[in-house]
Amino acid sequence: MKDYAGIYRECYRIRCFEKKVEQGFSKGLMRGTTHGCIGQEVIPVIAMREINREIDRAVGTHRCHGQVLAYEPDTYRLACEMMGKRDGFVKGMGGSQHIKTGGYLTNGVTGGMAVIGCGMAMAMQKKKSGGLVLAFIGDGGFNEGYVQESLNLASVYSVPIIYICENNRYAMSTPTTQYSAGDFERRVRALDIHYIQSTTRNVDEMIDAFKSGFRFVREQSRPCFIEVMTARLCGHSKSDEMKYMSEAEIRDNQTKDPLKWLEGLISDTDRDDIRTEIEKEIDDAFRRAEECDEYGLERK
Repeated sequence: MKDYAGIYRECYRIRCFEKKVEQGFSKGLMRGTTHGCIGQEVIPVIAMREINREIDRAVGTHRCHGQVLAYEPDTYRLACEMMGKRDGFVKGMGGSQHIKTGGYLTNGVTGGMAVIGCGMAMAMQKKKSGGLVLAFIGDGGFNEGYVQESLNLASVYSVPIIYICENNRYAMSTPTTQYSAGDFERRVRALDIHYIQSTTRNVDEMIDAFKSGFRFVREQSRPCFIEVMTARLCGHSKSDEMKYMSEAEIRDNQTKDPLKWLEGLISDTDRDDIRTEIEKEIDDAFRRAEECDEYGLERK
């Protein structure tokens, strides 16, 4: 039986965190910029359930809060990181996009971690560790030259890496169809990489797709590319008002919100209990983070 309540809890934690971040920026509590993943939370939640934390590694994107919390659900440390406080994952020095915790690493370079992930997978192959690398990329990063080169090398050297492309159909405010020729499937298959497509609008399908992809990489020690069709229910970044999307498109995305789908699979009691629990957790995390000291130049 699939753990729908557990998946919903993890997704709701990420969504509440992202909404709190939006409030934090409006109050001047956050530093730099931020890229929310509201609407896409279920992707990292399901993906991180498939990794072996002893031997696998995961690399992320600039849109990383959901990835971080799916890997390490410590909302206090992530809130601290974004506020520049010493209890953050990297002592408040990384902010919203440059985070390291356990076997997870990310930075703000568009598609940049896909390249690093490929190198990590090559190292695993040489050491015969038995592990794999989970590498998140976005549709906007797919066309970067270094991403294409990493895909080519992953195939040529048959390295154990699984790319998960979060295709929300926009690169910032530009529709994918206006900047990307052809489709991702044919381009990936041309490199002899195993391709799977899924969608956040069917969580059961996503679970099965991810299990299939991870199984392929572990058994074949070859790269796999999973394209997940999804949608942002927030702007590209904190200052984005989504004026490039029509009202009809926004309504359609909201109607097909995966969290609503999950709510239909759990009892009202479980849903309400989870919401109460998570909302308190997020409020407490941000309150404590505000009280935490900054790291400071003394580097204690």
